[in-house]
Amino acid sequence: MNLLEIVHEIIGLAETGNYWGIDVSFQSFGMGDNAINFVNENKLKYIDAISRAFNFDKEIETTYTLKKYESLLIKHFREHFFNKILVKKEDILSFMKKLKAESIKTFSVFRDIHGIVLSSPTSPLLLGGYTIYDFALQKDSFDSETDLYPELTLHHNPEYLIEWKAEARHFEKALEIADEYFERFELILRYVIGSPTNHFEVGVLNYQGWRHRRAYIFSDMGQVSSSLSNHGPIEPTPLDDPYFVNEDNGYQTVWGFTTKKNLNKFQKRIMLAVEWIGQSMADPSPPSAFIKAAIALEIIFTYNEREIITPSIMNQISESIALILGSSVDERLKIESRVKKLYGLRSKIVHSGNKDINEADYKTLLDIARSVIIKILISDKLNSVDCVEDLYTILKKIKYSGDAISQSAGL
Repeated sequence: MNLLEIVHEIIGLAETGNYWGIDVSFQSFGMGDNAINFVNENKLKYIDAISRAFNFDKEIETTYTLKKYESLLIKHFREHFFNKILVKKEDILSFMKKLKAESIKTFSVFRDIHGIVLSSPTSPLLLGGYTIYDFALQKDSFDSETDLYPELTLHHNPEYLIEWKAEARHFEKALEIADEYFERFELILRYVIGSPTNHFEVGVLNYQGWRHRRAYIFSDMGQVSSSLSNHGPIEPTPLDDPYFVNEDNGYQTVWGFTTKKNLNKFQKRIMLAVEWIGQSMADPSPPSAFIKAAIALEIIFTYNEREIITPSIMNQISESIALILGSSVDERLKIESRVKKLYGLRSKIVHSGNKDINEADYKTLLDIARSVIIKILISDKLNSVDCVEDLYTILKKIKYSGDAISQSAGL
């Protein structure tokens, strides 16, 4: 279906007039008799149609928010909605031309970053596409012409700020893009830290911080008790420590992926797996955390994201992990057996609702997932893989040659 047909569909779903105070479910644009409404079932159909229209042009999708797009579409075709006039091709071209006439601008989006400390902040810290500022020491880094400093200090004086530069056509889209990258920052950092812990927590959008957990307990026999425990980060994360950009573990490569606009298919899989590991480490539910760590491996090794994990696929994943991580026949056999055991636990969680997950088993699976990514990133044989098919071609050759996968010669 082309955009012309979708706009026809949207106009056909619309009703005009005042629906306020009427017992119906509706989405409305405008007020009173001049309102354009999508009512009951048509509201759901409209939500689907406007999403399809928004996704029709990639440039529009990546530079406008859906909310901004729909408001502009409704405004542009307002006469057609009220008079039920069919839209012509030239009307669509005019609408798209108007949207693209708005220039794409580079916005600097800043948010507070919590749970960190910079030991030597003589200049802003760069981690891939992210810039972290010690605001008190680096006020001069901000362009005075933007009046950014007074705006920042109007309500509070930030300690540390993180910046992402976003290309968009309006402020709201820039914030939407930046917030996606700030979420990614939190997940990448958890992956780099490498172990679930309450000692450290770095957050931009999802920071909880140190806090008390209190409970009060009363029995029916008149007994009274209480509980108090501390929860959250004990100390800030030294974000400018060389560990966080250690290329021996491929960390600098992961941060570098955040600045690349044209990641190949396999690099996209690696970044998605990194994010799932970050989600796993942040998940307080052991079964859910275990599943997310398994998903990270499946993203790397499955051909199709919709594939069901059958025994044959599980065997393929287990063998592939063994070939990547093992350096001898005996070691590979042990790794393969261990992964199959862990995937047996995954199956029990998914199919039987098993919640009894041993912490050691979870940490083993998490370590395997991280180790696979690290080995892929630092290995001369694997760090240039373009797609999962290439990965399996290389692993098949290794399987029959008996070679071990070594890291890069310079590492």
